[in-house]
Amino acid sequence: MRCKMLGLVPEAMRRHDLVYLHPAAAFTTPCAVSGDPFWQAAADWIAGGRPLVAARQSGAAGSLLLGLSLPLAQQRKKLSIHVERSALAEISAPLSIARCCPRLPAAEGDVLRQLAAEAVACSARLGVFGSLAWEVLSGEDYRHAESDIDLICDVETLTQFDVMLAALQRAAGQLSCRLDGEIRFPDGNAVAWREVAAYRACPAAAVLVKGPHEVSLQPLQVLLASLKEEPCHA
Repeated sequence: MRCKMLGLVPEAMRRHDLVYLHPAAAFTTPCAVSGDPFWQAAADWIAGGRPLVAARQSGAAGSLLLGLSLPLAQQRKKLSIHVERSALAEISAPLSIARCCPRLPAAEGDVLRQLAAEAVACSARLGVFGSLAWEVLSGEDYRHAESDIDLICDVETLTQFDVMLAALQRAAGQLSCRLDGEIRFPDGNAVAWREVAAYRACPAAAVLVKGPHEVSLQPLQVLLASLKEEPCHA
């Protein structure tokens, strides 16, 4: 589902969101020189109406930082893209599992569909980012034999957190490829779900937190305290 935005970027824009620019939007990138093949690939991508991905923002006023990953044919080059706020046309949540499953082998798709159903049952939200999402957005090849699947799981309650952590662990054990990604808390702070799983029984342990504007180490219990304790209705 897309949310059309007019004017300024809303505070609701978060890492991994899909950001659509106006086709003629100006941009800069420190990763390529204007006119070279990588710069032209970015220009063609934007002109073609494909989205970029929201990156961590500095928190200061000014241009926005977005990301673009090019396909295998272009060495999976990752580009940092800077644009003015006026360049934004739409923002949408990361791709759904349902949209991405057709790019996967049937068995892996079945595992992810079950995971998505568990998220729906407790009102958590799952999205896909990384190479699988880029493949779906572009129709080109990004993944190779060692590629993993990256998911972002948004939770608001402690019950959702525990249900989805267990569901992610089950799914990881059933997939032939590695399942990575993050659990994101209501304040926008996110932690790799595998790190959370390793320290769930020791909430005083510090975990690497990827926030909207910075990366830091915080005790897991601080993040858990931000969750509501409402029951999960399955």
